[in-house]
Amino acid sequence: MKKLTKSNYVSSIALASSLLAASVQAQTPADELIENAKYSELGDMLTTSEAQGRFAWMKKCYDGLLVEMWEQMFDTREIIPKEQKLQQLQQLWLSQTKVAAGQAQYVTFANEDFTNPYEWTAGTSENQACTLMPPEYQAVALKTAVLKHKYCANTSFGSEWEWIEGVKIEEFEHMSGSHEHTVVSGKVVTLPANRAVKVTVIPGNVIPEYPSYVAVRLWADWNHNGEFDNNELMHSSASDGVFQFVFNVPKDVPEGVTLMRVALDAGGGSDNACRRIQYGEVEDYLITVR
Repeated sequence: MKKLTKSNYVSSIALASSLLAASVQAQTPADELIENAKYSELGDMLTTSEAQGRFAWMKKCYDGLLVEMWEQMFDTREIIPKEQKLQQLQQLWLSQTKVAAGQAQYVTFANEDFTNPYEWTAGTSENQACTLMPPEYQAVALKTAVLKHKYCANTSFGSEWEWIEGVKIEEFEHMSGSHEHTVVSGKVVTLPANRAVKVTVIPGNVIPEYPSYVAVRLWADWNHNGEFDNNELMHSSASDGVFQFVFNVPKDVPEGVTLMRVALDAGGGSDNACRRIQYGEVEDYLITVR
């Protein structure tokens, strides 16, 4: 596990920030890689209770890593018991004020190029068994929980032939490769209330010259109830080309952050956002309306 230095350990005060964020100094190749990664595919998007469970799991399974983080953050030569160090970290990331505000912080992990090839994620409950972190993985971001609810899981049975290559929502753009499920948690997309929003979904195909006929659907949890209701299916169509469409953002949407889901399925898909798709990809985005 690569040691984190005090100069690049950044406590997140925004919705999601990196422990390895580039400084004001000239960028190194590693900084450029991190910036290009946009911290958008790090594997987890936790609620406040799950963030608390992440710390408890790490305390049980990787207490040495937590101590290492504390030592680099505080940079002290005083002899302090391990339990006190862990308590200070817990207070920093999971204070009663932060938990009450739904803004608990948690550590997430990936390999050096942020591709997460083993799709390994740390636990979210003290009751979960300890699992072995791949040797090339390291703590890469300190995220802030912003969702009130845990959403239903969805993923494809296979993405080697078709996947979501890119999604554009007004000025926001996310490009990626082939994954069965992608959590785009590095940025909250701000949408204008009571206005139509332009969306482009670019399918990926293993043989671009012979694109597959796929279905694309988009849902948004406007009422923040943790579910994708029937009236929250904002688009559904099928094509063998690039998808371009608009959907209307409601006038009255609760304040805060909610989830938008995009699914591409060569198997036809379903209007049920929780029904597992056949061949393609599911991508989840954080959105807010202002």
